[in-house]
Amino acid sequence: MATYSTVDHGSAAGPRSFTRTQSQAKSRFTARLLRHCSLVGALSLLAAGPFPAIAEDVGTSAVPYYEGTKPPPARRPPTRPVPDSSQKLGTPVTSVGRIPSAVSGVIYALADNHDLVWYGHLGREDGSFRWATPQGKKVGTGWDVQHVFSGGDGVIYAITSNGDLMWYRHQGRTDGSFRWATSEGRKVGTGWNVEHVFYGGGGVIYTITSNGDLMWYRHDGHADGTFRWASEGKKVGSGWNVQHAFSGEGGVIYAVMPNGDLKWNRHDGRSDGSARWALPTGKIVGSGWNVKQVFSAGGGVIYAVDANDDLIWNRHEGRADGSSRWAAPTGKKVGSGWAVKEVFSGDGPGS
Repeated sequence: MATYSTVDHGSAAGPRSFTRTQSQAKSRFTARLLRHCSLVGALSLLAAGPFPAIAEDVGTSAVPYYEGTKPPPARRPPTRPVPDSSQKLGTPVTSVGRIPSAVSGVIYALADNHDLVWYGHLGREDGSFRWATPQGKKVGTGWDVQHVFSGGDGVIYAITSNGDLMWYRHQGRTDGSFRWATSEGRKVGTGWNVEHVFYGGGGVIYTITSNGDLMWYRHDGHADGTFRWASEGKKVGSGWNVQHAFSGEGGVIYAVMPNGDLKWNRHDGRSDGSARWALPTGKIVGSGWNVKQVFSAGGGVIYAVDANDDLIWNRHEGRADGSSRWAAPTGKKVGSGWAVKEVFSGDGPGS
């Protein structure tokens, strides 16, 4: 009978030699082979599935792995939903994520295709060319309106083609996310057929009529979008035949005249709508303001879009008294390609 010399590697004390018969060796080999075949079969069953899906975090929602014999799909970035023609005025679309931290220097632009686009100018304080994202973030669609302006604290007002005044609040204002207080805007006024409109802080809204009258209103439902007003509109000025008009802070109002002069005045009757002003005719604090768009961002900061569609920054250091003191002699270019229908700040009066 043949014998085989083997080495047992399972001994804790080290390898040791011993002798087996041929039949014993064959039996042991057969048992090992059977165990190996059983293991292969089990692995085959494991590969066949199916098993419960494993959640994979993609964007703002959990997407399960594919259930079955196919491998899970590769990760894909979230995609923007496609707006449909049934969306109403200013309807915000579904959230697709956000940038990580709150941003000041918020600017909104209304594109020619009626998209509402959000930007965060990180260089707001010093006029440097720093932005939160390389491009703006779309936060709304269907904004086919006559006028749109900020009401501070995320509130946005829009005037429709039929003169309705609509109220919205963008809860994603600080990070550019698609979050709104309501799914649709709320109608808070009618008959707003005006030449110019701007916000003055504290719920106060100014309009300029076609005959040049400056009208004062206070929306007491400013915080929640209810139809509550302090009174009917009050006439607080006349002769406001201007190219642009916008508010600073503390009752300050700027106007760009037809010859390009920038004029300053302060409405001391801002809180109650009385016709009290710091000066009878205002002060010229700048010249050459032949611009397409102009708006205040609070803290004396003023942005303008020039004839080349460049976005220009400056800060009026003399805003408190109407003196002609500015942070930069000619302003600083902080953007280009701003060929937009309207543009306004999310950090204006009342923010």
